[in-house]
Amino acid sequence: MAAPQTAALGFSVHTGWAALVAVSVPAAGEIALLDRRRIVMIQDSDREEPRFVYHAARDLSLPEAERRVRSSSERARRNAGEALDAAVKELGAAGSRIVASGVIGGGRTPSGFLPAILASHSLVHAAEGALFREAVRAASASLDLRTTEVPAKELAERAARKLGLSPAKLDGLLARVGREAGPPWAKDQRDACLAAVIALPD
Repeated sequence: MAAPQTAALGFSVHTGWAALVAVSVPAAGEIALLDRRRIVMIQDSDREEPRFVYHAARDLSLPEAERRVRSSSERARRNAGEALDAAVKELGAAGSRIVASGVIGGGRTPSGFLPAILASHSLVHAAEGALFREAVRAASASLDLRTTEVPAKELAERAARKLGLSPAKLDGLLARVGREAGPPWAKDQRDACLAAVIALPD
């Protein structure tokens, strides 16, 4: 029986959901695409715990706003955990050992008291992004996956260096992977793929 191949998950995180891509690197300069899926952490239709929770919280009293943010954060973590657990088990059954995850960073995480965040439109957006990235990080930690957060602007350079490719050859490799896999292969999937490559242990 062949030994399982070492693989990683990559995530392009949005408000309420994330694009997940699983890859391995079977040889220098190569990428094997193992899985692509969308994981939903909070449904659009969920009004009690909305995915745009900080936006919704601006219209609530402070105690209710704190309750909503806490509740939505817990739901996001729970749903992310269930989705990642299912993906890791399915990939394991198919012969892949998931050891790491790569999460595309989205800038600074707001700090300070909730009233200060709610008073700033830019901080509200940043806080929502941070909430869902943290849910993915927490889900990864619960599965003992080493998590690497990669700023979006560093993805191509770091992945090319990891694979030993020039930027042009990396672009060609991503195009070939996408052609062979078929849709969906948009920016989310390409970026998540690069995050997974970077997260793989050397």
